[in-house]
Amino acid sequence: MTRAKKRGVNRANLYGYILVAPMVLGICVFIIYPMLMALNFSFHRTDGVTGVFVGLNNYIWLFQDNLFWQAMYNTILMAFLSVVSGVTICFILASLINSLSRGKNFFKCLFFLPNVVSIVAATILFTFVLHPTQAGLVNAFLGIFGIAPLPWFSHPAFAPYSIVLLNLWRSFGYDTIIFLAGLQSVPRELYEAANVDGANALKRWWYITVPSMRPVLFFVIIMYTINSLRRINDVLLIGGVAGNPGGALQTIVLYIYRNAFTAGQVGLASAAAYALFIVCLSFTFINYRIMKAGEK
Repeated sequence: MTRAKKRGVNRANLYGYILVAPMVLGICVFIIYPMLMALNFSFHRTDGVTGVFVGLNNYIWLFQDNLFWQAMYNTILMAFLSVVSGVTICFILASLINSLSRGKNFFKCLFFLPNVVSIVAATILFTFVLHPTQAGLVNAFLGIFGIAPLPWFSHPAFAPYSIVLLNLWRSFGYDTIIFLAGLQSVPRELYEAANVDGANALKRWWYITVPSMRPVLFFVIIMYTINSLRRINDVLLIGGVAGNPGGALQTIVLYIYRNAFTAGQVGLASAAAYALFIVCLSFTFINYRIMKAGEK
């Protein structure tokens, strides 16, 4: 390679470094540095300004705190229900829309509309729709069949499922669009060949669509899981800092918020944040291994 060509390559590399420098700087300042500070805080009893080193005491206290385990249980329960119901419904819905010969864009817009609604507006809407009296639309509908009003957001046994319904309504349009994008990339020749071989629509969907969508499924499941484990806005708006009713809406992120900004225990909150980080990492790794095993 001549010296002129080398100079051109080096200059191109320099331009590339200059272009990515702001993004790298932003990641270092707003992601990596806060993560390192949170790790440091997790070994201190601190209010975020002053504190003393306590070693692993925050983690020991964390694992002995019944409220932490209740929050962990609530978080995993709602995340599991959200992922299973959300991914299943979105995938089936996307498959049905993709099979249409007309009106695809109409249904895309229709189902995506709830996603543009803010979480505050969606929460207010659902507190009216799922009101525990006959004033609620769902209970009014159930009353037609003689079913007594259900305490959707006011009873610990119903509240987590009500939150799952709220998030499913608000977010299923986005994941449906993601699935639709993946479905449109599946080669039509595969369906035509299967049709010639006599495979019905269900077999074509199971043996062609589902295996071809494995990378998209992996992406959606991972994002759905992480977003569900990081749940705070809806449970905070409905149940407050305490996660009412009866702590049924207390999630890990709400537990972190409660300790950091209400109790002033930033060290304990940082330890809980890293516990949540390990849980998210574990679920991601498990999903990855399952997907790799499925490919083999």
